[in-house]
Amino acid sequence: MPLILIFLPAVYHLESCRELDALSEMAEDNQNDGALIGLAYTDPMHLVKYKVLEKRQPTVIALGSSRVLSFRSFVFNDPSLFYNCGRSVGRVQDMKSFLSSYPGQKPKIILLGLDQDFFGIEDRDLDKPPRSYLSKETSYGERLIKGTKAFFDAVKEGEVEGGVTLTEASSYIGRNARLYSEGYRPDGSYIYGRRLRAIEGDEYSFSSSIKRINKRKGRFAAADKIHPGAVRELAAFIELCHTNEIHVVAFIPPYANRVFQRLEEERSQFPHVFDLRAKLHPIFNRHGFKLFDFSDLKSVGSNDYETYDGFHASETAYLKLIRIMADQDSVLSGVLSKPDIKNMLGTLHSARQVIKEIEEPHPKLPTPINR
Repeated sequence: MPLILIFLPAVYHLESCRELDALSEMAEDNQNDGALIGLAYTDPMHLVKYKVLEKRQPTVIALGSSRVLSFRSFVFNDPSLFYNCGRSVGRVQDMKSFLSSYPGQKPKIILLGLDQDFFGIEDRDLDKPPRSYLSKETSYGERLIKGTKAFFDAVKEGEVEGGVTLTEASSYIGRNARLYSEGYRPDGSYIYGRRLRAIEGDEYSFSSSIKRINKRKGRFAAADKIHPGAVRELAAFIELCHTNEIHVVAFIPPYANRVFQRLEEERSQFPHVFDLRAKLHPIFNRHGFKLFDFSDLKSVGSNDYETYDGFHASETAYLKLIRIMADQDSVLSGVLSKPDIKNMLGTLHSARQVIKEIEEPHPKLPTPINR
């Protein structure tokens, strides 16, 4: 009885939000019914996306961390042939493992996001084993144990959120999806429903990112060099792509301009930000691939309103970004719908949304560009 009384609230909360659904069920409902996947207590999305890839077999994928999640399928000639694999990799050594484990026919084109912090690492970071992509189905018991632990951790931190499921979200999967319409869409991209629905307006001061830079924490840790082992890992991945006749279009993702300027104040502490393109360019040039450096959001013609935080740029910014890449890469250009992109750039809904999906209490305007 004591155990039941302890676990019952957790089980009820997790079950009512569909946090314990089987991975195959998540993938199926996401693809067939358009159910957003926005989990709060576990993060198996690299495995869910693997299951999607097994059936979807896209021709073009976006690959990287959460910083590639703003690429949308509607910019392609055939939206069904694109899938966003954002969050499938978390470290540079994951890339080769991802492609080696890729189910079925490999893609023809990869939009590759190369986070700066992938290369400002220490030896111990590179010693960590790469992520496994074996699409095994975890048992209900395993998911329950992990979810319950995360739930009680959230209780201790005061981070458990309740509320009424949104009308449109009754079939969605996960607490974040059901309460905020936040999560992964069928094309693999991510909608930041919590940010878009925020009643209090953003200050766009990026104080959290600036604080992390000041403390040298996480992705903003300083480095004395670009790690040569990380460069070798990337080179091995690019060679594997070349061997498999996969065309790679790579980019270094943007920081908000305010964040970029703060990094620039201590440029010598962040060689993996300011010297990265020069270091990596030969790897791509060897195979005729392009590498773009968009570290400063201003380089794509965007302002700081076109962000979700200090290091995640919005869909509006990424629409501008992909147009720049397509203008210089004929292979990418050949699969994009240029007329649609031109029209979208002329009718952008807001600084964060290319098309209106969620009502924004405090919408901002994007930077106008020459179409």
